Amino acid sequence: MNANNAPGRTRRLVGLLITMPIAAGLWFAPLPLAPDAQRLLAVFGGVIALWVSEAIPIGATAMLIAPLMVVAGITSAKTAFAPYADPLLFLFIGGFMIAEAMKRHGLDRRIANLLLRSPWVHGAPRRVRAAFMLTAMILSMWISNTATTAILVPILLGATAGNGNGTRSHGKERGGDGDDHAVTGSLLAIAYACSLGGTGTLIGSPPNLIAARFLNEHGFEFGFVRWMMIGVPTSLLLVIAAGAVLERWAPPHSATEAIASGRQTWTQGELVTALSFGLAVLGWSIPGILKAAEVPGGAELSKALPGGVVAVLAASVLFFFRDDSPNAEPVLPWRDAMRIDWGIILLFGGGISLGKQMFDTGLAASLSRGFVEFTGVQDLWALTAIVTVFTIFFTEVCSNTASSNMLVPLVIAIANELGVSPLPPTLAVGLAASCAFMLPIATAPNAIVYGTGRIKLPDMMRVGLVMNLVSAAVIFAALRVFSELYGWS
Repeated sequence: MNANNAPGRTRRLVGLLITMPIAAGLWFAPLPLAPDAQRLLAVFGGVIALWVSEAIPIGATAMLIAPLMVVAGITSAKTAFAPYADPLLFLFIGGFMIAEAMKRHGLDRRIANLLLRSPWVHGAPRRVRAAFMLTAMILSMWISNTATTAILVPILLGATAGNGNGTRSHGKERGGDGDDHAVTGSLLAIAYACSLGGTGTLIGSPPNLIAARFLNEHGFEFGFVRWMMIGVPTSLLLVIAAGAVLERWAPPHSATEAIASGRQTWTQGELVTALSFGLAVLGWSIPGILKAAEVPGGAELSKALPGGVVAVLAASVLFFFRDDSPNAEPVLPWRDAMRIDWGIILLFGGGISLGKQMFDTGLAASLSRGFVEFTGVQDLWALTAIVTVFTIFFTEVCSNTASSNMLVPLVIAIANELGVSPLPPTLAVGLAASCAFMLPIATAPNAIVYGTGRIKLPDMMRVGLVMNLVSAAVIFAALRVFSELYGWS
């Protein structure tokens, strides 16, 4: 534990030491920028240092963005703080509350067991791994990839324990050969599918919502259904690619044939949670489908039921009904509702506020011109390729939400500078930010499966590097196809 934590402590200490010098250096440097843009660049530089180093929690850094911009004289308090209440943030607030109720009442585990106990799975090792990956992908579209990994990893390890391949002993090192090597591959399969499943829906992963939010601000409407039209097929392609990579590296073994069983009776809490979840999915999808199909009244319904409104209304069901516990508490007690990840919400608000000011002050335009001159990039697809690969590897050492907050405004500005559509490169950032597979610190699923003690770090890095490159190629190819299909070029 101490050895593992030492690099983190060192990184945080370095971050604390360099943040102020970076901000001060950018503030006073003789740069060809307007005063407001240069002051914002100083704030931006300090924020990047804190986000990458995690010297303080990333949510706390995001909370500081608006006050720092006000103190620096960049904008007014009303303008700086307004994005912290952006309607799209409530899409995640409601979604997080529904996910919390699913966890509280075990609905997530019921769904996992239902998929894993399918007759199609029984007795076929490759189908078992495919079922784990498909389950991970589907669940991660609606609840956090952390929660999904935490659900599925014990099921996998419990299934393998009965065959003598549970917790390692007798001095054997991480990730051995034979059956254990296959289990290692299955653990990585779960971690990768959990991360990739989040690309499927707007609430699946924060970078999706960040990309959609900035695209909407620049006149490109990206609602729940439109994102799924891109996200779901891309997610499925990425999961298939991950399965192929892991099949070659560590084929599944019969040791993973056993599947956990689940309880049969439904509790009242589960039923109400399922109702809330179903209402949210219907509210997020049907208005968009009706609008896309040009059904009369579809546009009006879509306008009346934006994603944030649907999320809050659907989550409110959890407070109106009581569960069947002895105390007859609300299906989601308020104390549990308050456990949602408010740091992510603050990160959204801070990132939106910072991105808006980057455009308003002209800083994004200036940085984009510098990028174009430095790289020599001239066309849409060269830009898309660069940002896809950069985002994936940058996210290995920085939160995917923070990475997206930093990169999306710049990518849109660069596309505007080149006179090309911002859609493919912006979507590339949103999708690629969920594709960091090399390091335990890159994503929570990576950390969870590494923490089982069944995976060597060199193995994770070697397979993760291949997955990073394969994911970049899949995302790039998918966006080329979507661009032709939807006329984005």
